[in-house]
Amino acid sequence: MRRAGGWNGSKRCAGMDKAMREPFEILNREGGFPGLIVVDHAGTEEPEGHALGLAPEWHETHHFYDIGVEPMARMLADRLEAPVILGTVSRLVLDLNRWIADPRSILRAVEDVPIPGNVLSDEGRASRQDGIFWPYHIALDLLWQKVQARHADPVFLALHTCTRHMDGQRRPWDAGTIWNESPALSQALLSGLDGCGVLGDNQPYSGRGGIYSVDRHTWGTGFRACGLEVSNDLVETRAGQAAWADHLARALQRTVPTSART
Repeated sequence: MRRAGGWNGSKRCAGMDKAMREPFEILNREGGFPGLIVVDHAGTEEPEGHALGLAPEWHETHHFYDIGVEPMARMLADRLEAPVILGTVSRLVLDLNRWIADPRSILRAVEDVPIPGNVLSDEGRASRQDGIFWPYHIALDLLWQKVQARHADPVFLALHTCTRHMDGQRRPWDAGTIWNESPALSQALLSGLDGCGVLGDNQPYSGRGGIYSVDRHTWGTGFRACGLEVSNDLVETRAGQAAWADHLARALQRTVPTSART
C-alpha cells in the first residue's frame, strides 16, 4: 500500500492558544468513499485575538472565504459518504493553502485596503500559525493516512470556489481542475463532468507552480490528486450548491472504480 509520509508536527502545537477551538471540522471520519475531500477555504471565523479589523462588507467577498463551498462540500459528503475536512477560519486570518513563509499566507492588505489585525510581530505571526496552520495540517494528514489505510487507491480532492471576474476580465470557465504533479485525477474528473458547463484544465489558474495542500500531502506518493474550482456565481444559492454537489458526486463515482470501494 502506498502511504504518504507520516509527518508529525505535534511539537509545533505545544504553544497553541488554549482558548482557540480547533480550526477545522471533519465530516464522515470513517466514511466509505475511497478518497478525501479537502476544503481549505470553507471558514469565516475570526478567532478571539485574531480579529482582522475590516469593514463588515469584506466578510461577504471571495477574499474572506470561498463562497458557496462549505454547503456544497457538506452535500457532497452526504451523497458520497466521503471523509471531508473543512477549514473553519477565514482565509484572510491565515490562508491554509499557503506555506507559512509565503507572504500571502497572512495578507497585510486586500485590494489595497490595509488589514489592521494582520500587522503582526514575528512572535504574533508564529502564534497564529501555531493555533491555526499546524493543527489543521496535522489533522488533515492524520485523516488522509486513515483513508489510505482503508483503501488501496484513494483520491485526494481539494475543493474550492473562485470569483467569475478577476483583474477586470471575465473568466469563462464554470469549473476547472488545478493540478501539478500528475493530470490523472484532473483528466478523470473533466471526463466525468462533461456536459456540466465550460470546463478548464489547469484553469482559471495553473497549478504547475504549486498547490500547497495538494502537494504537501500527496507529492511523490503516486495517489491521484488535484484541486477543483467552481465559479462561485454558480453556487450562491442552495439550488446551485445542490446541483454542483450532484455533478461532482457523479464525476467522482465514475472516477473511482467500484473495486476500490473496500
